[in-house]
Amino acid sequence: MKIKALFLTVAVLFVSSCSSSKLKEPTPNEKKAEVYYGQGTTELVNKNYPQALIYLTQAKELDPKDSKIRNNLGMAYYFRNQHELAEKEMKSAIDLDAKNSDARVNLGALYMEKNRFKEARVQFEKVLEDLTFQAQYRNYYNLAIVSLKEGDRREAFEFLAKSIKEKDNYCPAYFKQGELYNEEYRFKQALDAFKEATKGTCVSDPSAHYQQALALVNLNRPLEAKRKFQEIFEKFPTTRFGAMASAQIKKLSNSNDEQQSTRATQTEVIKSQSGETPNF
Repeated sequence: MKIKALFLTVAVLFVSSCSSSKLKEPTPNEKKAEVYYGQGTTELVNKNYPQALIYLTQAKELDPKDSKIRNNLGMAYYFRNQHELAEKEMKSAIDLDAKNSDARVNLGALYMEKNRFKEARVQFEKVLEDLTFQAQYRNYYNLAIVSLKEGDRREAFEFLAKSIKEKDNYCPAYFKQGELYNEEYRFKQALDAFKEATKGTCVSDPSAHYQQALALVNLNRPLEAKRKFQEIFEKFPTTRFGAMASAQIKKLSNSNDEQQSTRATQTEVIKSQSGETPNF
């Protein structure tokens, strides 16, 4: 299972950038808009997208020049599969505040999903100039994906390394590293990357655990692989990874039985031959 490449960011109240108009005393409409914005953002984070769309639309009507409102409204449209409207709102957010890096990352991610890689790169590289952006590790990750789509694996590795340097427990970057190492038959490096990918927020994600077990198989370490598959089966029994782990355990057991049978047959043949009387 591949971790999804698209990483969108939600601007929440305490990290969103403020436009110059917010330096003045807010108007009654702006105060109401802020309330709707907060409610809409909460629903967005809770994945209640229809309600988020209602609140954020109300916020926009009251304060259409608020960049963070327009960004999160774009997010709500995105998650309701209204990508054209999402793009329009994210562009508006950037037009209103060129320093809204959340909106740039979101717009770039949307372009990337639509295979508009040159346009995505423009947005991501612009975000690199924002030294205060707190989710730069996600931006580097997205740049790595763009590099891969453009056929530049070396650059992709560099961006993944930068992503990890920004946040050393960012598991998606480790997972992508593991996939790339696997493709190059560098199974030891893949194993190390997948081990790191089972930490942090991905500790409960079975995909990295499963890839770790497969790396052990590729390294010809069947006993360790079998133990790892057993761990996956016990921890994630109701997932497809639990079912696949169970199948891998049977496969490894059958392979081991066949090897033992072959060795036993070979030993028996050798004994039989050694016991024969030489025919001089």
